[in-house]
Amino acid sequence: MFPRVRYVLALVICLVAGPAYAAPDDAATESFVQDVLTNEYSSTKYADAKKKLLVQLEKCRRPNRCSGGVKAQIYVALGMIASQIGMVDEAKNHFANALSEDTNARLPDRGGTTPAMKTQFTDAKSKNAGPTQVAPQDPPTEGGGGGSGDAPAPPVSVAPGGKIPGWENNEAFQLASAGLKADQAGNHDECIENDKKSLELEDKARTRLHLASCENKAGKLLDALKNAQKALKMGIEQKDAGVMRAARTRVQDLIPKIPHVTFEPPSGVSDLQVRFDDREVKGDLTKKFSVDPGKHQVHAEGKGNGNSLVYDEEINVKEGETYPVKLTLTSKAPEFLTQGQLSCMTSAKNQEEVLKCLPSNAKNLVAKVGLEMSAYTDTLNVHVMSPGITAAVISPTAGWNVGGSFLADFVTAASPDIVSTASGHFVERRYGGSLGGGYKPGKFGAQGNAGISSSPDYLSISGGIAITGDFNDKLITPRISYSHSDETIGRNDSPFANVPGNHLGDKRKLFVNAFEAGCTFVLSPTSVLVLGASLDTERGDQSKIYRYVPMFSPSVASKVTPGLPANLVNANRLAYRPQEQLPNERDRYAGALRFVHRFTTATLRLEERLYYDTWSIKATTTDLRYMQDIGKHLRVWPHIRFHAQTGANFYRLAYAAATKDDGTIVIPTYRTGNRELSPLMSATVGFGARIALGETEATTQYALTVTGDYMYTYYFNSLYTVSRQAFYASLGFEVEFQ
Repeated sequence: MFPRVRYVLALVICLVAGPAYAAPDDAATESFVQDVLTNEYSSTKYADAKKKLLVQLEKCRRPNRCSGGVKAQIYVALGMIASQIGMVDEAKNHFANALSEDTNARLPDRGGTTPAMKTQFTDAKSKNAGPTQVAPQDPPTEGGGGGSGDAPAPPVSVAPGGKIPGWENNEAFQLASAGLKADQAGNHDECIENDKKSLELEDKARTRLHLASCENKAGKLLDALKNAQKALKMGIEQKDAGVMRAARTRVQDLIPKIPHVTFEPPSGVSDLQVRFDDREVKGDLTKKFSVDPGKHQVHAEGKGNGNSLVYDEEINVKEGETYPVKLTLTSKAPEFLTQGQLSCMTSAKNQEEVLKCLPSNAKNLVAKVGLEMSAYTDTLNVHVMSPGITAAVISPTAGWNVGGSFLADFVTAASPDIVSTASGHFVERRYGGSLGGGYKPGKFGAQGNAGISSSPDYLSISGGIAITGDFNDKLITPRISYSHSDETIGRNDSPFANVPGNHLGDKRKLFVNAFEAGCTFVLSPTSVLVLGASLDTERGDQSKIYRYVPMFSPSVASKVTPGLPANLVNANRLAYRPQEQLPNERDRYAGALRFVHRFTTATLRLEERLYYDTWSIKATTTDLRYMQDIGKHLRVWPHIRFHAQTGANFYRLAYAAATKDDGTIVIPTYRTGNRELSPLMSATVGFGARIALGETEATTQYALTVTGDYMYTYYFNSLYTVSRQAFYASLGFEVEFQ
């Protein structure tokens, strides 16, 4: 890039005329300048070259140490460096200072110069008029384009009372220069203070880069990285090659030095709040948080076994390391603990062992009562009101529980299926109740339940049992269950008695056996995964006795379109309308996944269920809730659900009936008018909120729960209607007391 460098350097020295006398340091300085330009300058190591030249210039400023001609050589070399890195104003200032020292100073005639450099030298020569010595237009900064923060500032030409070249605010320049001097003296806090004040008056990329340098030396790496990145952005916008080079180097050096901390939340602790250096830690505690190196204070509070727990620790984080903070909370009031309990907590290895050491303030017996009123309505004129009540008594210490529920449904309907048969709307009441209880004294437990549901045309009696176990310190909890239900399906216009037998008059029996297996995995203190599978076997006739299916001739059936209204169905169907008939056997298979993750103030719950049965129905259901805590008393959540399924293998939009020569009508063996067995797609969006009433520490807790959902279902192959819109809402009141 610089041919015949030594020849050029000789020209620089010869062409820059000196004064009539020789100063003591002239020869050494000339040799030093030649050595710097031969090595650092010719190798484009401009920052190192500039640093050395500025140090030598300071030595030459001592009285009678260097002649003006030798000083001019240093200024010419500095100007050449500044020009090469794009510092136009700085190059002109150095050339002006060279000319002030020696009016015959000039650039070499060949090699080592550029056209831009020559133009800058000519501008400096034309404007040179006895300059006053002041600090440079940009205080030097560490890195490729900004010089060195350890070197003194060279003088610059400026007219008396005028602005410093390259600056709009002289006070900003003075503060930046003071920051540079403080840096050279090792006073990094003072350097930071002065640079920040300078930036408030005038935002200069080099000042910001120098501020990053001082912050780096003071151990404030996060602030240093932020300012270096901003300086890089400014350098790119201003097309300043020197700033870009220095800032990019600074950013690359800082990133691997940034340390991080991550927190390990404790198990068995509720209402956890964590503070780091008096700042609340929000979001996922297990992620990495960037911090400055050095000492930090960690404080955490929560509750366990009904006790207030606390954690305080001072940690010392080193550059580049990831420091794991294991939060192990202990009693907030050790004065109430026995010496044995204190010793127990001292030797505890984890949070569970700490909780075992604490006195249990948990309630020995807890009673819960809940009241709920829900309502459903849709665009098919089906309306349901459902009041219900639940109650339970739980002994957390003894491990047993008992409970029960009662629900009533008041249904009124005038759907297209009813209208199509010229029937009026109907009103029906359904009642259901259940009892349950369980016992889990230790590692294994069992839960049993029994229920009954009744309406004028339906009776179901069921019972079941589930067994659970805890393994791997309760991180793995498998569960298996079995239930059986005995269902009787009849008509609401005839005496209804549970008469044994699969088909007896207008009574039909259905037996359902349900098998489930699942396992809960605690993935982390904040994440839980539940996997499960189920098999339901149904034996018996579950056809609706009062549901009649329209029949069409084969030629007409092929032309029926979805959503055909009741009047057109009746106008085109055959006179014969048989009852619904479904297969007497059905096996249902399902696999489900539930993932729950607890953030600092929110909980995410995601569910997915895949389904298949021997009627060839395949389905997928996805459900998502994000429960956000707003203070201690309010929790809100959005609700999204999507369901899609294929149709049963015997389902038809229009069933065709053939007529034999003897007049006999042949109809399909299996037939249904139930659009829920057709291909469909359903989407639900909703919202819910839970409001805790009273103080969270009170022995009696009250809460209100409100939910609302909008559901849209599209039927791809259904008579009478192709879509349904529905609305569901509920209001619940809960009481929990000792």
